[in-house]
Amino acid sequence: MWEVLLPLISFWMSFRVTPKKIDALLSEKSGAAQNNAEFAAPEAVRAASVQLTARAYKDLRDYMDEVYLLAKNAVDAGAQVVVYPEYAGVLALTMLPLSKQILNWVLRGRHFIGLDGAAPDPVRMETVLDTFGGFLNELYQTAFSGIARTLRVYVVAGTTLVRAEDGRLVNRCVVFGPDGEQAGVQDKTSVLGFDNDAGVSPSDVLEPIDTPLGPLGVVIGSDAYYFERFKILAEKGARLIAVPDARGGIMPDLLRCRANEAGVYALYACYAAGPDEGPNVRAAIYAPFGATPTLNGVVAYASSAHICAVTARTNLQKLAGDLTDPAQTSRNEAFTKGDYLHSYRYCGNLPSSLP
Repeated sequence: MWEVLLPLISFWMSFRVTPKKIDALLSEKSGAAQNNAEFAAPEAVRAASVQLTARAYKDLRDYMDEVYLLAKNAVDAGAQVVVYPEYAGVLALTMLPLSKQILNWVLRGRHFIGLDGAAPDPVRMETVLDTFGGFLNELYQTAFSGIARTLRVYVVAGTTLVRAEDGRLVNRCVVFGPDGEQAGVQDKTSVLGFDNDAGVSPSDVLEPIDTPLGPLGVVIGSDAYYFERFKILAEKGARLIAVPDARGGIMPDLLRCRANEAGVYALYACYAAGPDEGPNVRAAIYAPFGATPTLNGVVAYASSAHICAVTARTNLQKLAGDLTDPAQTSRNEAFTKGDYLHSYRYCGNLPSSLP
């Protein structure tokens, strides 16, 4: 049945959601652009992390109103770069007719309790993504490039699932500049849980994106589980690292450590945790402990589970000194000499203390 219905729904959505309609919705909201990104200075880069809630969108207007308003609030607060959560582009699937029934079919009737426990049927998932891939990519590109252009701000557009040029399915983040053009792209480098079940292929490229704000790194979701991602980007000059995430859990505590040990600002965009997941999963901006007022690594933090954009000033010049907490970052020599796996390489080289 779904093999017949899905193409019909896709055909219907090709009329309901078009670049022209997206541009029309954005034109309704156009005002005098503040052009915050034009005034780039390393001692005063204002960044924003967006917090969403996992919900179904009624239609294109419902989706665009929310993602635009959050960026607008951030820009009004002075933001020069705005970061959205992982899968922000895939959320558009919830506006499809029969979206709940499609999800139930993909999950083979199992109750959806979160990404890591979703375990979609790989064949059915591939069918859905192949059927609606064009719709998702067109909406993602048009919506977020339009927001960046309308508000004259850098937009780290969360992620979407897209077919790469070689046919592989990738979990991709696009960074749009204030002109609405692509400033850079980062694909996810680790494939765990939902990504693995969905057939996502990992990338082997991790490069910061050049911007007037300085090199901007992107670490997607579970990529943050690996400290090398931050170390590599920091060694390549990135001091601002956007972290679009969809899982929560230990991520906030983990990112405080990552920011501290790598000497960077981590811009954490996420979905607010539900009542059963604890209050700690909130959008935030983290920094080395010594760069924060209370020396706890938290620059700014969402105060509730509602949608919002957390905006704060970062000072990249501060990171030139040693602001990390030695108790959190000192090397464990016993581990390094005894249990360190020689196959576990960082930038292709072993630590200098190892043979």
